[in-house]
Amino acid sequence: MTDNARIRRAWASVKAQLIMRNIIVFVILYATGLAAVWGLSLIGVSTLVVFPVFVLGVLIASLETDSGVWGAALGIGYLLSYDLLFTEPVFALKVLSHTDLVALGLFLVISLIMGVITHRMSRQVQAAERTEAALSRLNQLSIGLLESATPQEACEVAQAFLARTLRRTVTISLGQPDAERSPAAGQCYEQHCPTGHGTSEAPDDPEKHLPLGMKGRILGVVSIDCADGDLDKASMPLITSVAAQTIVAIERNRQDQHLEEAP
Repeated sequence: MTDNARIRRAWASVKAQLIMRNIIVFVILYATGLAAVWGLSLIGVSTLVVFPVFVLGVLIASLETDSGVWGAALGIGYLLSYDLLFTEPVFALKVLSHTDLVALGLFLVISLIMGVITHRMSRQVQAAERTEAALSRLNQLSIGLLESATPQEACEVAQAFLARTLRRTVTISLGQPDAERSPAAGQCYEQHCPTGHGTSEAPDDPEKHLPLGMKGRILGVVSIDCADGDLDKASMPLITSVAAQTIVAIERNRQDQHLEEAP
């Protein structure tokens, strides 16, 4: 099994684990909210007091899951369950008065807004953490390229780095790619321009092909799997930076090989 195949299987496993974690968080928070309502009803306290607990559950769900949709879904679940189980007559969805309708609608709107805002804040924190991790990996990339002994080794180091960082299958072809396997990659090499997914050249290709070269010279092609969606704007500067470092390492390694082969 190739490195790219292993990476793809690893990320599929991570996604499955993440979905399972989201479901577990949702179930725990849902059960906790209903248990709070039930406990208040046993001691004779108005169950309306539990609404702040519902709001707290929505906030936690938005923070602990990978989408604000989970928080919004939890808010809807709270509302429906409260109406079904804790207002008379039980086991029947109903709205007792205009005031109840307004209160429930207001809570739903607040839950949705807070869920979305909280999730956006969480994503900003995650983005900052990913940036810090990417900088750390860039240092590791520089060390790996510096320690590479051949042009092919430099390409393999850069390929593994991009695959881990972008969470996509990445292939770096040194020299002209096999046009029969990927005509778009061959066009990229010959025309010195991006081809494939999201471009005017072979837009239906599941991969995006980027030229690996500088100053009019083409050394190879970087092919990135875009079957699950195009690259975001933040990824392109990273790819450009990695490609530039890889080109320097390739040229250095080629010069070292020429010196070793010289009589």
